[in-house]
Amino acid sequence: MDIRAEVWSPLQNTAVWLGAWLYGHAATDDFLDALRALGGEQTVADGRPFVDLLALVREEATAAATATTAADGDSPGEPVVRLILSGPGEAPALPAGSESAKRAARNRSGAIVVRTADPDRHLVLIPDAGPRPDAHRSTGDSGRDAAVGTQWEVIEETTPLPAPAWLSPGEADALLTEATNESADMIEAAAAQAEFAAPDLPRPRLTVGTLSDFYDTPGLPAAVPARAAKLFARADNVAAIIEAVAERARDHSFDPQLLRLWRHIRAARMTGVAYSVREFSR
Repeated sequence: MDIRAEVWSPLQNTAVWLGAWLYGHAATDDFLDALRALGGEQTVADGRPFVDLLALVREEATAAATATTAADGDSPGEPVVRLILSGPGEAPALPAGSESAKRAARNRSGAIVVRTADPDRHLVLIPDAGPRPDAHRSTGDSGRDAAVGTQWEVIEETTPLPAPAWLSPGEADALLTEATNESADMIEAAAAQAEFAAPDLPRPRLTVGTLSDFYDTPGLPAAVPARAAKLFARADNVAAIIEAVAERARDHSFDPQLLRLWRHIRAARMTGVAYSVREFSR
């Protein structure tokens, strides 16, 4: 099993950049540069220019924001952009049996949902990241290759979407803090074992730090709220610990515990995106 595919989400950063761009917190050039850094050349499955897809998203999101009489009080409201992630034991928060749900679950990257002016209609953007036909270079340890591209499929979903958990950043952070503490105990235990002291991984904490740097790159827009940035950083750290234990140390004695932590990582990433987009809209 590819651990990195389960715990790392470049789509998280893509969704945040998209929200920042829609609300004028990120310039178009910066947004496109970030997309290229995250997923290489951007194309659309139906052959339309990628800029046309962005224009459609802006039109629909703007209409949705205009049509919504913003919820006051304690009601958070639905952000115009949401991240949908899924994994083992957790189906994507899309209509059961729908084409969007099947494809989002199949591609493992997740999906971005864009709200429209019609509350019963959403655009589901599903990325398919892979090498371009002319790509022949091998991918290095960083996991990113300039020859890799992302092809987007757009599905118009008219079936009501399942209600998300709508965790607050504080709730998601508390769950992830607990997961972080548990993971730290795991890596300390693993470090005491002979397998973790192998020549290919002599310094576990250095390995975790290096992997955390990987997960964070290429970063987020400057306007991202501090609470969301903290949540993403914690998710990156837990993801790095999991990869260090399971992949680099090849220690699978903790697999049952580590599998349980994946859900917390996904929840933190989805919560951070929703919170960021709401803050961008203020």
